[in-house]
Amino acid sequence: MANSTKDRVVEVCANCLLPATHHCRQCGSSWYCSAKCQRADWVYHKHLCPKFKDFKERPDSKSVRAIFFPDDDKTPKFVWLKSNDKVLDAKCVSEKLEVAELLGVTVEEQMGQQEVMRSLRRAAKPGSSTARTHLIVREDGLIDGSKPNLSIGTITKGNFLFSWRGPVLAVLTTLEETHNGNANPTLDDMTMTDYRDLVDFFGTYGKYVEGQEDFGPTSFWWLAPVLKQEMITRPQIQVVKISCDVEQRLTGLKYNPFNIGEGHPAMACLQPLPITASLGLPLIMRRFPTDDSMRAEAEAAGNSNAGPELLLMCIDPKSQLWGKAPKGLVQGNMVAMRHDQEDLHQHHLETLLMYLLQIVYPAVEETLQPEPKRERAEVLDMLHPSRLDWYFRVFRKERSQHDERWKNTPDLFHFENKEAKSALKQLTSEFELNMGL
Repeated sequence: MANSTKDRVVEVCANCLLPATHHCRQCGSSWYCSAKCQRADWVYHKHLCPKFKDFKERPDSKSVRAIFFPDDDKTPKFVWLKSNDKVLDAKCVSEKLEVAELLGVTVEEQMGQQEVMRSLRRAAKPGSSTARTHLIVREDGLIDGSKPNLSIGTITKGNFLFSWRGPVLAVLTTLEETHNGNANPTLDDMTMTDYRDLVDFFGTYGKYVEGQEDFGPTSFWWLAPVLKQEMITRPQIQVVKISCDVEQRLTGLKYNPFNIGEGHPAMACLQPLPITASLGLPLIMRRFPTDDSMRAEAEAAGNSNAGPELLLMCIDPKSQLWGKAPKGLVQGNMVAMRHDQEDLHQHHLETLLMYLLQIVYPAVEETLQPEPKRERAEVLDMLHPSRLDWYFRVFRKERSQHDERWKNTPDLFHFENKEAKSALKQLTSEFELNMGL
């Protein structure tokens, strides 16, 4: 067993993932950047927060803290599970735990178990461990008459794409390196931080494309055959997946648009990422599971994903964190979505990231030199919608020469007054110099 989870909790806001300043006084397990974010998270947090105090200390060395989502109660629960073994095969977590009675089944063969995600809100011990969440359910939950899961419906406020039926159990494993460099999966305790990751997961899992046998990035194979009949129809919003480096290499795609339901929990973020708000394209960002067929290779490569971390860059000129982004938050696939719940075009997202990489970040680096070549105020001037718009227009023209799809990309913004048009031209020489145009 791992000794403690405290060393692995990232001090980032549970609501928006920005650096946190304080934790919940009642449970001490969730961190926040502001009182506003804490209030925004309370709609989910309140269901388990009061109960955490009774589950802080393990009753014995063989117990692990899990989260149970009953199908006949509106409230999820913490539970202690007995572990039959210390070291696990990550694909057979359910075999090591006494969970059959909790799920209302009689034999192991009636349980299905799937690793569903790596935690975005956790930090692994440097170079030593990584947290993964597993769900254990009734294998035939959608076809055996199991009731809709009432507690999952409550925490997501009914906004989920997949019809979760029967009781659901969430457990955690970590990969602990041994003295010979091997990584052994071990059971560990679920926290309030992991619970919030589950809220996001339940609200986003279950993408289905009409006319295609595509059941999302992490298919529960035992539930897939009847997914189509169980779908809930809602207004759809286009978001964009930013593929990790391995998935991009294997599929040839970096930016992948798809639709999610309007108002689902993944969008429950009080404020957009500051640098995106300044540029007039207010975004929030969430984790997205790696496809099962690519997961092993992606993890071997460290789940690297070049680019999205720039969206987390600090732009407060008075802060000591100026120009820096929290480490370890961008791992594997990520999903970007507009905070205002408008559709996000994949070319607009690509333009934004390229603008930050080619224009803004080099300028930030110049402000951080021992003898700065730029003032921070100059960088802040670059973070204006008119400058991003000019970059987009030139970038679209350049890309259209090699990719026909860019010719039909809609305008990013619409500026009509003379002052705005004048501001567009200020970036011309610098941009064309960097682009080699």
